[in-house]
Amino acid sequence: MGMKDQTVDAYLASVAAATPTPGGGSVSALVGALAAALARLVAGLTRDKKGYESVQSDLIQVEVKAAAVQEHLLALAEKDAQAYEAVLAAMHLPKGSDAERAARVQAMQGAYRHATEVPLETMEACTDVLELAAVALEKGNRGATTDAAVAILLAEAGLRGAGLNARINLASIRDEAFRTSTEAKLDRLLAQADEVGHRAMALAEGRL
Repeated sequence: MGMKDQTVDAYLASVAAATPTPGGGSVSALVGALAAALARLVAGLTRDKKGYESVQSDLIQVEVKAAAVQEHLLALAEKDAQAYEAVLAAMHLPKGSDAERAARVQAMQGAYRHATEVPLETMEACTDVLELAAVALEKGNRGATTDAAVAILLAEAGLRGAGLNARINLASIRDEAFRTSTEAKLDRLLAQADEVGHRAMALAEGRL
């Protein structure tokens, strides 16, 4: 049964179970999806509201884009679990001969690479949500300021959680060029989150 087909209780039970998946990577993607939903809420609460006529097109774009990235993040929550399950499967390949050991190493390297790329994709999606939530906060219904602020905090949490998962898998990859380029991408996404998040939270807190 896929995550989207489970009740909240069932999903929480699957996370709490003593199994490797779903774990932090999947939860990070789900948190990002929740942030997207909150950004949509703020935009929806501003639709056709008096005093917000000049920002209607901006908020419509927030709704449309956040809906798409929300679905993408839900898919990534599933994809992250599958990626780590592939790592576990590669670990259990036979290693009795030189050929088997070489095949196992190749399979593990491929699986670790994919298990790094998926949380990186989650980070990028959460960055998009963070930007959308910042627009919702700045231009949306001021009565929903705290909803937008929670969206920002969740988007940052999802991004940073995915970053941790990317880093731990990256540490097992032998391709130095891939490791270097991935580290640079991680640093860039985290720096962007710092800038957008701090600015947005300062705006939110100034309204309270």
